[in-house]
Amino acid sequence: VVSTQSTGHTPSFEDEEYTTYLLGCYETYRRPFVWVRTGHERLVTRCDMYGTIDRDSPIDLQSMTRYMLEEVSVWDIIAELVLLTADPPPANPFDIDHTHLDNLPAKQQAITTGSLLHSLNGLLSTDCVWATPDVLRDMKHLALRHVHTLPSLE
Repeated sequence: VVSTQSTGHTPSFEDEEYTTYLLGCYETYRRPFVWVRTGHERLVTRCDMYGTIDRDSPIDLQSMTRYMLEEVSVWDIIAELVLLTADPPPANPFDIDHTHLDNLPAKQQAITTGSLLHSLNGLLSTDCVWATPDVLRDMKHLALRHVHTLPSLE
């Protein structure tokens, strides 16, 4: 789920303030595909001759085009989706919105920070262009927040 603006509530899958994606890979096709599940209006990639959005077709991404020619990681796909959806696009698609985390209840913060730490650790273990020192800085802040909110899970 990609938030297009910072708010204090948790997204639902019907919430049009957020864009939700489905990323899947089928062995038959030997490549990943991405579908938009909510927030279609922010990312119109396929229209029929009447201008309606084809909500059931995978979207065309540059990373998908490059996938058959060069190594493309899930991080490249996620980065492209964030950069296409967020308004304005962030300098680094993996920057953490700490203000959003501040507005979450303690239990949700504990779960969210743990998930983010796990994901960002995966990013840093690659040679992805987005694995920057800024990501490590965000991870340090997330780790402190995570340890602080863990007692809320008891």
